[in-house]
Amino acid sequence: MRRVGFACWICLLAACGSGAVPPRDARDLLLGTWSGSALFQDSRLEFSIRLYRQGGALRGTMNSPDLLLLDQPLAEVQSDGRRVRFITRDEHPLRFDGVVGRDSIRGTAAVPVVPGVVSAGHAKPTLQFALGRNAAAATPPYETRELHFTRGAAYFAATAFVPSRGAPHAGVVVLQGSSSNLRQEYRFYADHFARAGLAVLTFDKRGKGGSTGDYGSATYDVLADDAAAAVECLRHQPGVDRQRVGVWGLSQGAFIAPLVAARVPLRFVVAVSAPGMPIGESAAYQDSVRLTSAGFDSADVRRTVSLDRRLLEWLRTGHEQIELAGLLAKAADTPWRRASSLPPRLPSGAALEGWYWRGRTLDPARAWRQVRVPVLAVYGAADELVPAALSARLIERALHDGGNRDITVRVFPAANHVLRTLPLVAGGKWDWPRAAPGYVKLVTDWILERSRSARAPSL
Repeated sequence: MRRVGFACWICLLAACGSGAVPPRDARDLLLGTWSGSALFQDSRLEFSIRLYRQGGALRGTMNSPDLLLLDQPLAEVQSDGRRVRFITRDEHPLRFDGVVGRDSIRGTAAVPVVPGVVSAGHAKPTLQFALGRNAAAATPPYETRELHFTRGAAYFAATAFVPSRGAPHAGVVVLQGSSSNLRQEYRFYADHFARAGLAVLTFDKRGKGGSTGDYGSATYDVLADDAAAAVECLRHQPGVDRQRVGVWGLSQGAFIAPLVAARVPLRFVVAVSAPGMPIGESAAYQDSVRLTSAGFDSADVRRTVSLDRRLLEWLRTGHEQIELAGLLAKAADTPWRRASSLPPRLPSGAALEGWYWRGRTLDPARAWRQVRVPVLAVYGAADELVPAALSARLIERALHDGGNRDITVRVFPAANHVLRTLPLVAGGKWDWPRAAPGYVKLVTDWILERSRSARAPSL
C-alpha cells in the first residue's frame, strides 16, 4: 500500500545530524540546528531542520513532532551562502526557498493541492516559514545500538533504542508499512517509545537499506519470519525483559502482526490501520478513493473497481486469464488505469508469487483468530487505503471468535491511514494534518499497561 497525500510530503518536516565537518566557507555557517515554524492559512506548525555536510555535500533533515516525524531526510539541499533551498521527498514535494540572515532563515514554499488537506480553491498557495539558530538537542535518555540479525541467508540491519535507567525493560518491535522500508522512517516512534521507558527495535526490510534479500518476491510468510527474527533479536538484548516484548505495526506491519504472534512469544500487539479483509479487496477500495479524489467520474471508478475484483479472482483461481489480460491491455493507456493500482498487464514470474500480488488473496481473519495476547487495533475514519470501520469490525469479530477477550478497538474521526487528522475532512478552521488527538497517548499508555512486569503473558 502506498502512502498518499499531504501526510506524505509533510511527513518530511524532521531533523538529523551526523557527518558535519569544520566550517570552510560562508555556506558552512548554515551548519547546525534551526528551529521555528511554518505558517499556512493562519495555522502555525513548529518544526526544525538540521544542516550538515556528508562527503563534502550539504545535507539536511527536518523534525515535526506534531506530525509524528523525526530525522527525515531532505532532497537537493543547496546554498550559495545567501539563500538556502531544499525539497521534501514525496510525490507532492515542497520546494523551500529561504533567505539566510545572521541568525535566521526566512522564506516561502509552494503548497501542492492534496485531497483532504489543501483544495484547488486558489492558485499556487504558499506557506511562510521562519527559523532561528538553535542549540543542539540534549542527549536522549536512551542508548542506541546498531545491530544486525539474520534469517536464513538474509542479513538485517537494525537499531535498538534502550532506556538508560530501570532495566529490565519491556520492548516493542516496529513493523513498517509496505512503502516504508527503512528503519529511519519510523524514528519518531522509536524515540517516543524509548522516552516512555520501552526498549525499541527498528530494522530495514529485506533488500532495503542495510539489509539483504529480495523484498519484491518475498511472501507474507517470509516477511512474518523476518519480523519474528527481529522480535527474537530484541528479546535477547541486554536490559530487555524477554517476556515483555510485543509489536507495533502499521498497514503491512499490522497485516503480518498476527502471523508474527503465531511464530514467537509476544506480550501484546498494536495494529494501526490493519486491513480486515484480503488486500485485493482493500485495493479496490483504495482505487475508488484515489480516482474519486483525482476527479474521475463514476463510470471510470466503476471500471477500475471491477477490474480490481476480477484481478483478485484471477489471483485466487487462475480463471479467465485470457479475457482479463485483454481487458487490462485495452485499459493500459487510459488515464484512469494509470491513476489506479491496476497493472497494464497480468503479473508473472517471481513477483507474482510474492506479497504484492499473490498476497492479495490472503484472508487475515484466519490469523487473527489464533491471537491470544492483548490487541490494540487503531484506525482513522478517513483512511484512504483501508475501509476502516469494516476492517475494525472484521478483526474484532475474528479475535472474539478465537476466544481473545483483551481487545481494544479505536477509530479516530477525520484521521487518515497514518493517523493524521485531515483538515478538510474534519471541517472548521484549517489546521495542519497533525497526529489524531489522543492517538499517541492511547498507544503509549496501552502498551505500558499491557507490558507491566506483574502481568503474566497470555500465550
